[in-house]
Amino acid sequence: MNLTKGLSKAYGPDGVLVNSVAPAFIATPMTDAMMEKRAEELGVSFDEAIESFLEEKRPGMVAKRRGRAEEVAAAVAFLCSEQASFITGENVRVDGGAVLTMSA
Repeated sequence: MNLTKGLSKAYGPDGVLVNSVAPAFIATPMTDAMMEKRAEELGVSFDEAIESFLEEKRPGMVAKRRGRAEEVAAAVAFLCSEQASFITGENVRVDGGAVLTMSA
C-alpha cells in the first residue's frame, strides 16, 4: 500500500494512475495443490479440505468460498478502464470479505 500510495503521489501530476489489487484464496493451481495436500493429510475430500480451511484459517471470510481468477481479472479490468479515471492510490481487495476493516 505504501508503494501504491507513494507512486500515485509521485506520478499523479503526470496523469499516471497507480492502484493495487489484493486477492485472497483464489482458485488457482497453487491453492488447488494446497487443498489437495490438506485433503490427503486430513483424510477428507478436496471440498471438505476447502471447507475446513475456511473455518479454521479464514473464519471472517463472509463469502465462504474460494474466489475465481475471473473475479480478480474483473477488478483489474475495471481499474484499467475509463470508469476508474478518478481512482488512484487505492487498493482493491478481492477477498470475499476475508479482511474486513472499518475506517473513521
